[in-house]
Amino acid sequence: MKAVVFDAMGVLYRDGNVQARVLIPYLRAQGCSAPEERIRAAYRAATLGSLSTDGFWSAVGLAARDEHYCREHVLTEGTREALDELAGDGLALACLSNDTAAWSAILRRRFGLDRRIRRWFISSDLGARKPDPAPYEAVLGALGLPAAEVLFVDDRPANLAPARSLGVRTVLFRSDDSGPDPGPGVGTMPELVAAVRAMTAGENRSSTP
Repeated sequence: MKAVVFDAMGVLYRDGNVQARVLIPYLRAQGCSAPEERIRAAYRAATLGSLSTDGFWSAVGLAARDEHYCREHVLTEGTREALDELAGDGLALACLSNDTAAWSAILRRRFGLDRRIRRWFISSDLGARKPDPAPYEAVLGALGLPAAEVLFVDDRPANLAPARSLGVRTVLFRSDDSGPDPGPGVGTMPELVAAVRAMTAGENRSSTP
């Protein structure tokens, strides 16, 4: 294994169902009365890159407030430590996220993740969202690694399936958005580090003559 690719919402950051748990409650607290359907449509357009974040705020009837909104997000406990440990093990770290480039950049600067994860693949830049296969293919092409040497971590089983179909190994990180019966996975950052190291150790044993 040469690289680990993380999802952001529900893995690096605590809330996986970002619209229901973070965005819409924030908008309502700010006095937004736009119908939920309009909010969700504007969010999807923004995360696909067809609407700027300024356009998003306009669509929901508020003045632009990227920085203010991004304060609502919470880092998953142990994220920075886990990233440091995995990087110390010699693994390249990347992120593939359904998000806007502007919000992603604010969050990773705020939490110091831009110093730990070098490659960020954001749906608004790619013009496609998981589980569309295109973002996964873009990540593999940019990393220049065989799929079997890449591990993808996401909190939604539906987002893991396309990665597996390309030959990428996967780990489910359980969050509020994983569903009622998501299957085997990990629930904390220390558990994730242990799972990655167990995979690497297994590879080393199998390659020993």
